[in-house]
Amino acid sequence: MPRSAFRVAALLLFVTGIASRLPAQTDPEFVLTVSPSIVTITQGGTATLTVHVAVNERPNFEFSLAGLPAGVVAQIPTGRAGSTTILLTALPTAATGSFNVELTAVASDFAPPRTSNGPQRQNFTLNVKPLPVTLWEYRVERARTAQELESTGNNLGQQSWELVSVVLTTDRNGADEWVAFFKRQKHPHE
Repeated sequence: MPRSAFRVAALLLFVTGIASRLPAQTDPEFVLTVSPSIVTITQGGTATLTVHVAVNERPNFEFSLAGLPAGVVAQIPTGRAGSTTILLTALPTAATGSFNVELTAVASDFAPPRTSNGPQRQNFTLNVKPLPVTLWEYRVERARTAQELESTGNNLGQQSWELVSVVLTTDRNGADEWVAFFKRQKHPHE
């Protein structure tokens, strides 16, 4: 064996011996919590979820959600040690019901080779409620003049009535008559 090959082999064994004694890089140990444990959202609405990561190091974390129902979209930022907020949006057509959702967190700043402490997982319940049905009540008002109609509209507006449309017609005698259509949301206790 030539001397240069012998030196390279000896150096390689020396480096391998040192490298085998160095601790492998590991994912950081961390504790993952989710708050609240029950998230309620209405179709067409939004809700937030706070993820808290307690860790001694300062890596970034990648979060993922499994089990979201159809029509619910999550905006998931890159996580860091401390608190991260995830925004959930339910489309008006989102599936309704109660769903078990699993959040997974993985430290993302550590390059191989490393030993894995593995991802952390936390479950929460997502309740998706149906879009409430809006009930309306309607009202028709008649006035002889535009000023009379304006006064009536102002009075009704103070009672939460909304003007929908106005039609100028003539009555049986050929006189002008303003006909106004109003609506307001009907409250469940009425």
